[in-house]
Amino acid sequence: MSYGVIEGSMIHQAREDFMDQMLKGDYTHLLFIDEDMGFREETLPIMLSRKYPIVGCNYRIKVPPCLFTARTADGQSDLKTTAETTGLEETLWMGFGFCLIERQVVEATKAPRFLGGYNHTKHKYATEDAPFFLQARKLGFIPMVDQDASKLIYHCGNWSYSWDDEIPAIKRHPIAERDRYNDE
Repeated sequence: MSYGVIEGSMIHQAREDFMDQMLKGDYTHLLFIDEDMGFREETLPIMLSRKYPIVGCNYRIKVPPCLFTARTADGQSDLKTTAETTGLEETLWMGFGFCLIERQVVEATKAPRFLGGYNHTKHKYATEDAPFFLQARKLGFIPMVDQDASKLIYHCGNWSYSWDDEIPAIKRHPIAERDRYNDE
């Protein structure tokens, strides 16, 4: 096991660099954990136990209306993580915030793996994550969301607290961490 950090503001380049570094080593898996993700220590063992080529977590985007990063397999809507969802669920794509990929997938995909696009209808840039998952899917590697592991992570963002915020104690910590605290 090895731990690596790549500094820079070009996320798509950093993701490519990590994949290149992985291929130079004797690694079996590559785990992406974005710097703004929080997680419980049991998250990775759950994902590894799935023994699946691409398994990742679903989490909310930090911009209202805070949709989920994963798309349903048909691409028609957000794939949701709820109290009732469990196990693995096929997705068209998801965020790379917490995503485990087997070496065979990295070997099969080729750069540019993270070339983001532009949606002319919505006048918005597309994520750099989707192109990787679409390329992997064409090669026969179906991305899967681990609904159980997804409940153990959280996406850390900015929140402007002020003197008059009366946040109930239970909401002072992300739901994935609340059982660790005994706030009133």
